[in-house]
Amino acid sequence: FFETFSFLPPLSDQEIARQVQYLLNNGWTPCIEFESADKAYADGHGWSNLDSSINACYYDNRYWVMWKLPMYGCTNPEEVLQEIRACTSSFPECFIRVAGF
Repeated sequence: FFETFSFLPPLSDQEIARQVQYLLNNGWTPCIEFESADKAYADGHGWSNLDSSINACYYDNRYWVMWKLPMYGCTNPEEVLQEIRACTSSFPECFIRVAGF
């Protein structure tokens, strides 16, 4: 519930595949990230208590752990779904997101 589609119920595999296809169609590289619930959301100054209003571009919990490397050369949404499943199996207690860049 942290990103662009946070107002929607959880997406099905087919819906995720359509979103991944969109980023692939735009020439972007998919990247899978994960983080535990206690570190996935930033409200206030986070665990470091660092006031980000005086330290530009620093926010606790802004960066999540990357699952493997970005998926350079990926052409099929099913490849991303397989990696999402692998990440979910390895870290079932974590939130998982897909970014495209």
